[in-house]
Amino acid sequence: MKVTKLLNLISSPLMIILFCVAACEQFYQSLSWGHNNWCINECLINYAGGFVRRGFFGQLVLNLSEIIGVSANIIVIVLCLIIFLALIAFFCLKASGRIPAIIIFSPIVLGAPTFQDFLIRKDTLCIGLLIACLFVEKSKSGLWIRNLLINIIGIVAILCHEGFIFYGFSAILAVRYFSAKESIYKSIAGFSPMTLTFLLSSYFHGNESTADAINTSLVKLWHHIEPNNLDIYHPSCAIYSLKYNFINCPWNGYSLLWEINYHVYTPLAWAATILLCFIYLLSTMQSGGKNHTLPSSTVEIERGRFSIVLLLQLLFIFPLFIIGWDYGRWIFLWTSSAMALYLMELNWANPLLERATQKVIRCHQMIRLPWVPQKWHLLFFGIPLCSWSVFSYLQATPFGYQADYFIKLFFHKSLFETIYPFVKLQG
Repeated sequence: MKVTKLLNLISSPLMIILFCVAACEQFYQSLSWGHNNWCINECLINYAGGFVRRGFFGQLVLNLSEIIGVSANIIVIVLCLIIFLALIAFFCLKASGRIPAIIIFSPIVLGAPTFQDFLIRKDTLCIGLLIACLFVEKSKSGLWIRNLLINIIGIVAILCHEGFIFYGFSAILAVRYFSAKESIYKSIAGFSPMTLTFLLSSYFHGNESTADAINTSLVKLWHHIEPNNLDIYHPSCAIYSLKYNFINCPWNGYSLLWEINYHVYTPLAWAATILLCFIYLLSTMQSGGKNHTLPSSTVEIERGRFSIVLLLQLLFIFPLFIIGWDYGRWIFLWTSSAMALYLMELNWANPLLERATQKVIRCHQMIRLPWVPQKWHLLFFGIPLCSWSVFSYLQATPFGYQADYFIKLFFHKSLFETIYPFVKLQG
């Protein structure tokens, strides 16, 4: 018992240290990311070949680069750093006394992009834009002003990445609907510009000529970052994948239904990952701040409410699990958007939500876990970016990420290449 208490005591500061070190390492490494890196590649998709999905952010960055004379990749990194720091501030301040810091910095929430190298991507940007929309909706501004501002922010988010429609639009709609200020049909109509933008982005998904034009506009930058790379004249990574749609995409999520990796059935592993996220998000909820303690009944109510938000957001974001196989990213978007929505609060006085909360609480009381979730467990928990395997899981844990980084730094090989000869797993 004393050992468990000690491990829980040191786990939070240790997680924060590992998180900060990993973030610094990633931002430093990103300075050399270029043509063959999915993250910086996606961030610089632009309108050089005409209007195309995900091109707004890249076009904005290129225009800004021309004005101030700073390389576009540096602007992307700085903007992502600012957004990342803003998310840390938001979650830490809003979650104080309700959700422990170790959860926020763990691979379940902000640790996901930190320990899996996708901080320099539009996922954190879109979560930040969702939070901005929720702040506007919660403001005392008039309905027309709120609709205008939310539509502008939402359209920007969708033009950055069309996936925002699943977890962002639905979250905003839920806040508006449960506030009982207007009907669901009127709310949908009020936010119809976002829906139209999503349809346009889906239609203009891009093709080979679009990808070639975008890559050509970035050749000078690619050469500046990687002067010895002879492949910079051909589109790669996210720019190359613009030619794919839901029909011909080789990376559709449903393709994982038949995947077995090192004797592990991949869909079952991802399902277990989502379930564990549920369990640890709810079980580690606190009973108050340092100066006061909430009664256990209040904590149970808060857990019930958080469960509802998690279930709603998982339902809304589920289409992304079918469309693409970046399950680690989708889980991050699910947990972070759900936590933002919970912290900004729905109208829990709504009769429908009140009944749902009571039912969820009764379900919680009937469930008995075969183990007691502890905070220190999260130091050994990982969510791979995609392609779940034992090795990708180990590399995605806070300790595994650091091990992989230093092995690459000193021995020029990955954690997988180091461990594989010892465990001798057969695929």
